[in-house]
Amino acid sequence: MQQVMSSPVRQHVRRAQSSCPKSAGHRSSTGQPPDQRWHLLDLVRSCRDPLGLRDRDITVLRGLLSLVHASADPERLVVFASNRVLSDRCDGIDERTLRRRILHLQESGLVVRKLSPNGKRYQVRNEDAEATLTYGIDLSPLFHIADHLEALAETTRREAVRKSMLRSLIRDILYHHAKSITPELCEQARLSLRRSLTSAQLESVIDTMKASLATDAEQGPAHAMELTASHSQNDRHILRSNKETHESEAAVSNDDCPERMRSPGPSEKVTADDITVDECVDLAQNAAELAERRPRTWTELIALSSQLAPAIGLSQTMVDTARLHLGAHGCALAIIGLVQAFDRIRNPQAYLTALTRRAQQHGLDAVRMFRSLARPARACLRHSG
Repeated sequence: MQQVMSSPVRQHVRRAQSSCPKSAGHRSSTGQPPDQRWHLLDLVRSCRDPLGLRDRDITVLRGLLSLVHASADPERLVVFASNRVLSDRCDGIDERTLRRRILHLQESGLVVRKLSPNGKRYQVRNEDAEATLTYGIDLSPLFHIADHLEALAETTRREAVRKSMLRSLIRDILYHHAKSITPELCEQARLSLRRSLTSAQLESVIDTMKASLATDAEQGPAHAMELTASHSQNDRHILRSNKETHESEAAVSNDDCPERMRSPGPSEKVTADDITVDECVDLAQNAAELAERRPRTWTELIALSSQLAPAIGLSQTMVDTARLHLGAHGCALAIIGLVQAFDRIRNPQAYLTALTRRAQQHGLDAVRMFRSLARPARACLRHSG
């Protein structure tokens, strides 16, 4: 029998190509699909906390993946390299650390170690060159749980976004109502911002703070409405793509119908750009989950947008400026849309400023803007389902 003690990777493959993988979301210049190895590594990296992994675990896993074939052939997913070679591939980490990290990866269910009697990694073939015994580090479990990693990475991403927004809400409550909360509760809330808590634990902290501020919580939205409400006709009509001229009496009569942005007059018809409160909430699930109860009227939706604005870094001055040019309804749609697209918009402050400037200079269809912010995330969820 013949013993093969070398890695199946061809020797002309350079380390620079294997240890510096391209992002899984990008295709190569030749139009080939992304490398499955690095796509899996990105998934493991994004959900390493639920998996209980450390940064050194990710480094060792990257080094192991660089030693298997790019085609992810099930028969070529075993690494035979020695600890010395692996240490070199893993940025020169100590061999004792390497052994501990490989054992941890095995306990996490990502790899399987197939130990030989003499502790070496090799493959035994018969006279027909068929593998009869294989001793090494098998990476096939990692490829078998690809779908599970995809779902776990998406759950982890949504949890991270939700925890970030909940921490912002805690900061906002502490900033505006610290004097009305007991010192013990304030200290608990401050510590929650520095601890690694789940979204459920952060929600419990917020509920406790709101319970002690029941009176202030009821007055908060009303105060926001007093500052930003406008009786101008432009506020009531800014969400119409078909710009028309109406008398002031028409604007006043439309105040009695809060379910739509405006009610059509006798000679008008509702266009496709009109949107109801229920449609807004259905498209913006992230904002709906953060509300104490589902908004049913535009007054409640505007109040919810005022509450969520600090959670995505929008100052009161910025919100007031946006309401001046977008109107109360348009500003509420912009904020709710930014909350829904929080994981895709790098700088919500700059985005809202750009919307305000555009509305001031050229006009803006707020409903179309809101749908463009909310629909991509909704389409992605439908596609993944």
